[in-house]
Amino acid sequence: MQKQAPSLARILIAVGFALSCFGLLLFLWITFGGPTPLKPQSYRFTADFPEAIQIAQETDVRMGGVSVGKVKKLGVPKDASGTLNATRATIELDPQFAPLPEDARAMLRQKTLLGETYVELTRGTAAGPKVPEGGHLASTQVQDQTQIDEIFNALDPQTRQNFRLWQQNAAVAGAGRGQDLNDALGNLGPFAADAASVLATVKHQNKSFGDLINHTGGFFAALSKSQDELRGAIANSNATFRAIANRDKALSEAIKVFPTFNRETKLTFDRLDSFAHNTDPLVKDLQPVARDLSPTLKSIRRLSPSLKSLFTNLDPLITVSQTGLPALDHFLMQLSPVFAALDPFLANLNPIIRYLHYYESNASDFLADPPAALAGTMNPVAGQPGPRHFLRQVSYMSAESLSVYPTRPSTNRGNGYIQPRGATGLASAFGGIFPNFDCKNTDFNGPSTDPDEDPIPANQATEENAPCFIQGPYPTVFGGGKAPQIFADP
Repeated sequence: MQKQAPSLARILIAVGFALSCFGLLLFLWITFGGPTPLKPQSYRFTADFPEAIQIAQETDVRMGGVSVGKVKKLGVPKDASGTLNATRATIELDPQFAPLPEDARAMLRQKTLLGETYVELTRGTAAGPKVPEGGHLASTQVQDQTQIDEIFNALDPQTRQNFRLWQQNAAVAGAGRGQDLNDALGNLGPFAADAASVLATVKHQNKSFGDLINHTGGFFAALSKSQDELRGAIANSNATFRAIANRDKALSEAIKVFPTFNRETKLTFDRLDSFAHNTDPLVKDLQPVARDLSPTLKSIRRLSPSLKSLFTNLDPLITVSQTGLPALDHFLMQLSPVFAALDPFLANLNPIIRYLHYYESNASDFLADPPAALAGTMNPVAGQPGPRHFLRQVSYMSAESLSVYPTRPSTNRGNGYIQPRGATGLASAFGGIFPNFDCKNTDFNGPSTDPDEDPIPANQATEENAPCFIQGPYPTVFGGGKAPQIFADP
């Protein structure tokens, strides 16, 4: 058993290990989107978003493509008429982008095709009035989010049916050609590089391009006037795709120039799948920690002023500890002989404690019974200052008390090492007598200490042949014999 006091180096190593574990948990918490502990609250305001389906806490808030804050809390707004059909988001902006002008606009957008939502803000008028701290952005400044189903609902039933047929035919055309499609996507990189030169030309011809865009409105207006012709063009697109399908060999050769992207994408997805598989147990193990860590961090946030004062006042303590810690280390080193000297004493004290624990009922009776034994009082007499108490005693008198026998009589029964509750235990109740040290002076083989066996036969429990049974052995910690043997710890 290690009995040496821990050294300063061991204490510092333990403290360093605990701090490193806390730092690792804090890093994982922040990496997975949790708020930074003890971070002061920045400028906040609220805004109501209708149809905010996928918005969540810690959602990005962007302005011109730059992240400027986070969504900190979500709720349901209420007014005098009751609950409003919207989601109220509490938005926190970074200090360099606060406060927000009142004419700024807010809208929900999606980062990727997977539907990850973020809040987009416009700059507004810098010199205009601002939304106050904790204020609310007017609902007129919040733009509704357009869902994909709303786009399709704008189409008439016949157009939606034609679009559905077009998609079904496209699925048939692409069946069994996944590799070809992947190869085509692999060449999107060179296509984008070539498109850069096209866009540069458009930039130089921006006036002409602007005129083209303006005339596009007139083009679509003309199309809307000729709905039958437009419907026929959409229907004829099916024949166009069938013609392309008939040239599948030529199309296949064209798509085969896109293999690079597909191979790299496959390797990337394999790595992502392996990473997700390996990270899943860690994330599951961190979920209880995150749930338990959140109340702790909230409590730390409330205690942050006191903690700041504590850390500020630690400087004098650190200065004093430069002298105190070496002195404490020297004191502990000098205390080692004291612990060494205590070892023999404790080794001899342990058996006494074990014995008192084994006889705890007798020890408690010894401490509790004297008041009851002295509770009896005698009749008062005139002039006595207080009641007179007497000690109750029970004495056993027999022929053995008045004479000395050269040999042990057959009626002699005794035990100087009765175990706890030996006289009142179940075996004594069955045996009709307390457990004896031995039964050598009689031929009577009294009952076993096992209460399931038959007790003393009636024809043997007579005055000439008194009951007798031998007490069981003591536990091995006391030697395992009929009398306790106490040894000091090695």
